[in-house]
Amino acid sequence: WAEAFLEINLEEAAARARANMEPEIKFFNDDPHEESSHIEKYFWAPTSLKLDSEGRMYVTESNRHRVQIYDKA
Repeated sequence: WAEAFLEINLEEAAARARANMEPEIKFFNDDPHEESSHIEKYFWAPTSLKLDSEGRMYVTESNRHRVQIYDKA
């Protein structure tokens, strides 16, 4: 659904393409939760994990309001 969203919302897709998605941020402490709150590719408060019969893993992440799906390698 994220790819479909960006195909329809061209301005959002362009802004994300220009953005630094891995910024170098000087943190006040070494708190992994604080770091993950600023860098989108990191989980930020994952709340549940589910495996299906085909080996896919579903991770629900509450703070980013998303579900990430990983295929079995």
